[in-house]
Amino acid sequence: MIVKIKTSVLFLTLLMCVGIVHAEYFSNIRDQIGFEFIHNNGNSQNFYYPEIVGSGVALLDFDNDGDLDIYLIQSGEFKNNKLKDMLFENQLNQEKSLSFKSKEHSFLNKSISYGIGITVGDVNNDGRQDIYLSNLKQNQLLINKDGTGFNPLKIDEKQHMWSSGASFCDINNDGYKDLYVSNYVDWSANNNPKCFNASSKQDYCGPSSFSGLKDSFYLNDKGRNFIEKTQQFFPKMPKMPGLNVVCNDINNDGFSDFIVANDGKENLVWLNQNGQSFKEAGMFSGLAVNAQGVSEASMGLAMSDYDLDGDLDVFFTHLMNESNTLYNNNGKGFFSDVTNRSKLSTQSYAYTGWAAGFLMVNNDIYPDLVVFNGAVADASQKNKDQPSLKQANQLFLNAENKVFSQIKDEKWLNEKAVSRGAAFGDIDNDGDIDIVVNNNNGPADILINNLNPEKWMGIKIIDPENRSLKVELYNEKHAMRLNTNTDGSYASAHDDRIVINQAQIEYYKGIRIISNSTILLEKPLIHNNKYTTIKIP
Repeated sequence: MIVKIKTSVLFLTLLMCVGIVHAEYFSNIRDQIGFEFIHNNGNSQNFYYPEIVGSGVALLDFDNDGDLDIYLIQSGEFKNNKLKDMLFENQLNQEKSLSFKSKEHSFLNKSISYGIGITVGDVNNDGRQDIYLSNLKQNQLLINKDGTGFNPLKIDEKQHMWSSGASFCDINNDGYKDLYVSNYVDWSANNNPKCFNASSKQDYCGPSSFSGLKDSFYLNDKGRNFIEKTQQFFPKMPKMPGLNVVCNDINNDGFSDFIVANDGKENLVWLNQNGQSFKEAGMFSGLAVNAQGVSEASMGLAMSDYDLDGDLDVFFTHLMNESNTLYNNNGKGFFSDVTNRSKLSTQSYAYTGWAAGFLMVNNDIYPDLVVFNGAVADASQKNKDQPSLKQANQLFLNAENKVFSQIKDEKWLNEKAVSRGAAFGDIDNDGDIDIVVNNNNGPADILINNLNPEKWMGIKIIDPENRSLKVELYNEKHAMRLNTNTDGSYASAHDDRIVINQAQIEYYKGIRIISNSTILLEKPLIHNNKYTTIKIP
């Protein structure tokens, strides 16, 4: 089915006799375009722990035709699994009519695995995006085959019971993306103890009922293979319940670092030691625990320069009765918990947050924040048969005073689900960031951003040397750091293109691209209302 987005959105701005009714910030168009994907968590009736943790989604241009395709992770049965992931090809046309076609490929056969997460990156520098799938029992690396499908590449990988988040990241500046995998807990069908909630009903256990696992690291051998090098680069890797990981140079030393979200244990910060090894500095950096010195159930991760001071700040989502936490970066990799100051604390206590991301939803220069929620423990009465895991999602508008205000009165925010992974990207190429959400044991959502800017600029960066790059908007007063990585959110992967809105074009002088403190390129901002490719000389 094909639907024209500009005319199909139900909440476009309407002029009525009583005044002007403004559009909602997002519209869920899943049903309008006939998009069909339903996540299945296994439904074992045995309270198998993995059932409440998956799954993720990716937005990637797998066929290099200029629009974003959707890869949705499926979980399925724990034995003899016949369910498959699904890849949907975007068939966007010049009139911005949006439709998706399901692609059938042999690599989508999931009989050997139970899907949790996905990460995306060009691992062999052929200009096409490849995929790594984080699964229960057996992970998979899929190499893009000229945009027609994917071929599996077997790597020297230890068998972990359960992997979740992952990140492709060049840690030694050799031009090839390496791989960090966050592993969760040592669960199996034979190691599935009975747990009970506050109303004495049997419920899912939490991570404290299991032993954590060591994360894994793989060095990229010039795109030919990935070699397991955890002990060499992370000799003091602890066993932790890792759910998520992001990569970025947080201390501006020219080498990429890792931040790992651990569920109920202190978060890890791995500082890169000149590409030779990593040193753990979670407590030292301020990201291990919150301002009260308490470790939280970290699940989602998002990075953004929310305060426009030239460095990337960090946001974690957490369990119900804990607050989500925002950490401000001082520019040198030291972080302060500013959750209360930013008015993001009390609004999250009633929710269990998973995916999160910063994006522009109104025409100003401040990144806004969206959080996707879904419970993990049944909050219903003891005598109620159906568990109550569905929760509403949340949108927070950022302002000049670095305080976030919550938006509540929108239809898409009140459509409760058990949300998990979410991918961010401009799927209709109209200059604003849309979202695809994978809901646990439910249908996926496609949230179209209604900003629809009149003036915007889109950029795709191509670097023939595949360097680790720092990208920022700048004017005479200061610079805003842009996060161009595809990792983060929760178990998901995102569009690597840059979108600059009208307010940013008017406020900033230009965009510059930096590698190891050297400015490689500066370009003025123009509102050409399309995506263009910048090739770094």
